[in-house]
Amino acid sequence: MKILNKILRQNNNIWQIVGAIIGSFMGLLLLLLSIQFYIDLNDLTESEDQFVIINKEVSSFGAKAKFTPEEIQKIQDQPFIKKVGQFSASNYRVSAGSALLNFRTDLFFESVPDEFVDVKSEDFKWSKGDIVIPVVVARDYLALYNFGFAASQGLPKIPFESIQEVSLDVLIKGQGKRKNFKGRIVGFSDRINSIIVPQSFMEYSNKNFQDYEPKGSSRLIISSDNPFSDTFRNFMKDNGYELSSGRLIGGETAALIRTLIAVVAVIGFLIVLLSVFIFVLNFQLMVSKSSRDIRLMLQLGYKQNQIGQILKKHLMFLFGMVMLLTILFFGIFRSFIVSFFTKQGMEFEFVNPIVLLAGLLFAGLFVFINYKNIESSIRNLSS
Repeated sequence: MKILNKILRQNNNIWQIVGAIIGSFMGLLLLLLSIQFYIDLNDLTESEDQFVIINKEVSSFGAKAKFTPEEIQKIQDQPFIKKVGQFSASNYRVSAGSALLNFRTDLFFESVPDEFVDVKSEDFKWSKGDIVIPVVVARDYLALYNFGFAASQGLPKIPFESIQEVSLDVLIKGQGKRKNFKGRIVGFSDRINSIIVPQSFMEYSNKNFQDYEPKGSSRLIISSDNPFSDTFRNFMKDNGYELSSGRLIGGETAALIRTLIAVVAVIGFLIVLLSVFIFVLNFQLMVSKSSRDIRLMLQLGYKQNQIGQILKKHLMFLFGMVMLLTILFFGIFRSFIVSFFTKQGMEFEFVNPIVLLAGLLFAGLFVFINYKNIESSIRNLSS
């Protein structure tokens, strides 16, 4: 068998093999990444709950833009609306500062029912008597601080990971009273563009410090199956409501991304298909160039399956390199992508079982086709 191994190496075109390996690796990598990206996109756009924030259009200066109880009930009664949450505003004066950051500013607080907050932290709770107020801040607010306020004032920029370690001195004033609290940022919201405190704290503080009479909610947060449907948008438009969808991906954008992913997947599949044929042709050519020596070995008593096993081992070695490269680069790309989106507040699984199944199906198909080709080529030589 060592003789046959030597003969096959002599009759093997190294550049054809390298090209086949690179083609298979690139095609399979594109195919698997495309499938995973498609699944990621579906997770973003087809979750059970999608949230949007609505408010009334402001038509003139000083005009009231509050939702009445009747309007809220009308919205809740729509078949495409699952849940409606009201924003509660702080009806008192709030200021906050930090000695570490060297600033102090007036603020506002808002709250929504806990089920609408997209930061799931055990720290986002408050009970009467607590001095520390857990705060959820819109992610864009930190960007405004880093690239707007901090840049103009010569203050240091703060990374997302470090801001949660900063303690804020919060002063609340109302009804002739004042009280100091400590504020701590426990998370960043991509859904709600505001400064959110727990509902329990809002109820307590409005009860004890309220200076302004509440006049109803000016904003609502809504859960809907599809906030980008024509029915939903027409309802918003007909009632004079403005829509804020945060970082959700709209229907048209999602369709475009799906199309691009599908194109990449097709390209990857075609490259994989071509690489399979290159392997098939390469082994046929290898057997053809070694046909005289293989026939001689068959006449000397070697079995077809003995010779076939040599070729199959050679094939599995090459295909093992393809799979190793694919797994390595898939892991590198996914690590980077998952890490990036995790910092943006989005969580993705590292690899979906469907992707693993697709890789196994390709591996099985590749091995099956090439094994059959090798057996057929050896059988033709022995006939």
